[in-house]
Amino acid sequence: MDGINLSKVLQEFYEKNKHEKFITNWEESLKSTEGFFGYNFLNSSVGGDDISLITGKDFTRVHNEKDFIFSLSGNQVFYYKNFLLYRGNPSLFKVISREGKYSYLKVNYSNIGNLRIRYEKKLGIKYPFYKLNDYEGNQMSDLESHKLFEEIHSIIKTKANKYLKILEQKRLKDLKEFEQKRLKNLQDSQTNVLNELDKDGDGQVDVVGVDDFNSLLKKHQKNIIEIDRNYVQQFVKISSYLKTKKDNIQSIFNSIKDTPNQEVLNEYVEILKDEIHCYNLILLNSLNMIVSLVEDDMITFYEIHEKFDDLNMFSSKHEKDISQKLENIGDGLKNLIYEIRIVGEKISSSIQDLSYVTEKLNNQLTNQLSEIHSTLKVGNLINIINTYQNYKNNRRLN
Repeated sequence: MDGINLSKVLQEFYEKNKHEKFITNWEESLKSTEGFFGYNFLNSSVGGDDISLITGKDFTRVHNEKDFIFSLSGNQVFYYKNFLLYRGNPSLFKVISREGKYSYLKVNYSNIGNLRIRYEKKLGIKYPFYKLNDYEGNQMSDLESHKLFEEIHSIIKTKANKYLKILEQKRLKDLKEFEQKRLKNLQDSQTNVLNELDKDGDGQVDVVGVDDFNSLLKKHQKNIIEIDRNYVQQFVKISSYLKTKKDNIQSIFNSIKDTPNQEVLNEYVEILKDEIHCYNLILLNSLNMIVSLVEDDMITFYEIHEKFDDLNMFSSKHEKDISQKLENIGDGLKNLIYEIRIVGEKISSSIQDLSYVTEKLNNQLTNQLSEIHSTLKVGNLINIINTYQNYKNNRRLN
């Protein structure tokens, strides 16, 4: 409340009214006694920090003399710079007191809106008292103290409302600035991801096209037919699988710019990179499958063929289902992420082992690709696959 000088206003009120017998400073409050045996308020218990009732605190633990301003009406209310203490109604001592002592409730000025003044009529006179939820204070039984009590409360409430309004304005301003900064950071992150995965800026993910596979298949289709006509159909299905997966990768890539926050963006990017990794694995294995068949390396051919068959690669139904869902979904990948991740992990774990790849096979694949004028560098593709696989392994361990 210092931002609106409430303590200064209360201090000015005290200086103006300190001659009143119901207003006392700290020294006078200490001398004050009540009852036949005398009473020292320092023996009281205090609860109610910030409205939430917490009983059992000693008065001296809450009190800070340098923050004290004045007390009112026989120590029924103590006013400090940032909060007030009001004494509870004796009928509630069994609820809010400790060991039969008097009990006070603490209310921060910023929460003064929750503290009400209630009136009880006796002998035709309305006596005011504080009420917080079910906890009532002592009535201001002296008529002369009524005006002082109500005037002080009015000052505090007016200032507190002004303070809360300032706080709300500041909160809204901070929220707006935070949101602007968040969106700016998010847009920067989105742009960085888009630039990383689309270096030429043509709006397409930079993955090796299916054209190399199709060109190599057409080049050798006669030889493949001579070996087994059914293999051509299986290779065509692999081609379809690769094309559908590439389209799905592009759909995920297109969703990057629509991610609502950094957390979702990170999740999309992780899925996207995992899918690109799967695509690269399938492409490399598919190319090696053709080369091993035409080079009469049937062990390597069947090793890859078995893995593809186990993964239903010759069907491509799954990728087509994903493609359909991506086209129809209005919420991006939210409901598809789990499904895509599970299948991607299955593919990666199944065909990530490239132990069959030898220098001889690499040279054969490189030569075959050069004959169809492909720009694909076999060594680079293998390095990309191995690097990302190591990254995935480390991510899993961490």
